[in-house]
Amino acid sequence: MIDNQNCDRLFTYGTLQSGQSRNFLLSGLEFKKAILPGYRKVTPPELGFPFIVQDKGSNVTGEIYFQLTQAHWTEIDLIEGEGSLYHRILVEVKTIPNGMQFSTFTYYPSRSLIEQYSEK
Repeated sequence: MIDNQNCDRLFTYGTLQSGQSRNFLLSGLEFKKAILPGYRKVTPPELGFPFIVQDKGSNVTGEIYFQLTQAHWTEIDLIEGEGSLYHRILVEVKTIPNGMQFSTFTYYPSRSLIEQYSEK
């Protein structure tokens, strides 16, 4: 279950970013470059898409998108496998270069995805 239905922001770090294969889902929305502290991006070659894991000493660079509608969430949740492959969670990001802080959703992998593909 998603904690905060009022958040209309999404931090992307993979195929949803500008220039990537699924960015069409966010077409026309305002975005800014951002950093997610305390996480590391993992990109297993056999998957073809990345995920993030908690790592206190790392940061993930990506983009924060603003003003997503319920229609956006419905479509992206379906494509991201929300509830099975990924879980939509709230995180804190900072924009680049000015460091403005935002609470935003991002997609965090399921335990099985992490266990199967994380570096050991």
